Amino acid sequence: MNTIEEFDAEIETIEKDIFKFLMSYSLFIGQKATFITIKIYFITRKSLTQEKLKELTGFSRGTISQEIQKLISMDLIEKTGVSNTGEITYTMKNPVIAFIHSFRDLTSDISKFANKINAVKEDIEMEKEEIENLHGFDRVYQLVNTLANSIPFSLELIKMIEKELAKYQEE
Repeated sequence: MNTIEEFDAEIETIEKDIFKFLMSYSLFIGQKATFITIKIYFITRKSLTQEKLKELTGFSRGTISQEIQKLISMDLIEKTGVSNTGEITYTMKNPVIAFIHSFRDLTSDISKFANKINAVKEDIEMEKEEIENLHGFDRVYQLVNTLANSIPFSLELIKMIEKELAKYQEE
């Protein structure tokens, strides 16, 4: 069975800084706060019990259990031990995989946004003659074109990062 590490105060301070950074990191924005909080603690701690998660997060056992089940179903964590008292230890398989999952979620969100932007662009193009003299048209038209043109580049960049993370994972 894996033991749950207790961090020294200085290390906990560093962990809190990492936690704050990851909570504000765009890869995790849009995900449920309870889910991402627990995911980040698995990234920083690797092995945790529900009791330790309750201590770290203040979340209820029910909430923690639900989020753990999601992480298990995503194949990010696994049960690695049971204590004499029945407390289950869960361990993150590989933090890099957690980031790859986040990149995939981001890719999906960007793709959905791309579809919406392209639909807006098509609508503008169809109505251009009627609306091009309206106040603000040029600014909105430029923004929509900039977004529509930059999204494919963004998706390619994310794919490149995913490939690099996958290589790192194999090492």
